[in-house]
Amino acid sequence: MVVGCGSASPPAQAPAPVAVAVAPPPPVVDEQAKHDELVAAHRVIEDEQQSALAATCDEPKGHEPHERCLPSCYPTELPDARAGKKVLGAVEVAHLACEPSGGGGGGPFAIVDELGGAKLGVRPARGGFPRGHRKGTWQANVEVALVDAQRPKLARGDVIVVSGAWRELANPLTKQRLRCVTFSHYTRLHRALDGCGADGALACEATGNAAARAINVVHFRLDEARTLQAAGKTTECQQAALEAVAIARGLPRWRQYAKLNVAKWTEHPGYRTRFDGVLDEDALFAEAARQGGEAQEVYVACGGAASAPTTAAQEQSFHACW
Repeated sequence: MVVGCGSASPPAQAPAPVAVAVAPPPPVVDEQAKHDELVAAHRVIEDEQQSALAATCDEPKGHEPHERCLPSCYPTELPDARAGKKVLGAVEVAHLACEPSGGGGGGPFAIVDELGGAKLGVRPARGGFPRGHRKGTWQANVEVALVDAQRPKLARGDVIVVSGAWRELANPLTKQRLRCVTFSHYTRLHRALDGCGADGALACEATGNAAARAINVVHFRLDEARTLQAAGKTTECQQAALEAVAIARGLPRWRQYAKLNVAKWTEHPGYRTRFDGVLDEDALFAEAARQGGEAQEVYVACGGAASAPTTAAQEQSFHACW
């Protein structure tokens, strides 16, 4: 009996090894170093803000030339020409009130004595104070609006009387067309008129008040930016609008710093501005913020970024050395 023997099957081979990618271990993050870096960067910004907020002048340059010249030079307001004249007792003080051209005589009025020149005087009031105009006349309507706009309110016995006719003027700074009228404030002075053309109660740029200066510059630059926008001068438009935005941002920060950090904020019953009338403190800050918002819109319309970049130095430039 023959038995057939077949060959044995070859042993099974193990599968070839498959390479498996192994991710490198994550870099070791030095959390303390990262924290220290963020703190250092914050301190740089904080130091910049504090230095800008604290910058000031014991004796501001006032009316000397300054570097606020982008894109044009903003001229610092000069003191009232009648400042220091010792006409005391019952007096008549002349002023020039203006509203935008086309206004209806109800204001709001800006007191722009700098446009009135030498014609605006201060003189003794002989024989008692006159009465205002008859109710229903345009002069009486203007007198009511001017009385309502006074900050602080008129002293007991004071009288405001319109003393001229309407006339059209152009503000040489902003080129805005204005409708103006002269009026006389009959009052009793116990001291000479100051640089604001008042008895010392008001604050204004001409006497070194930084808040009044701030809103004046914001208004000036906003008007300038709009004019440049209309002319297609986008680079200059951005420059003007950016300064208005910066100062509108810096003004409330500076007030907070002055009140809380150094306790050097002086309260005033009214601020006489060059373009926006006589405002109380809250109205001044609200108006500056509103104009700053409009300047931001003009900045974007002229090709600027959605959020205008401003530095602490730019924001606080209005109260530093002029």
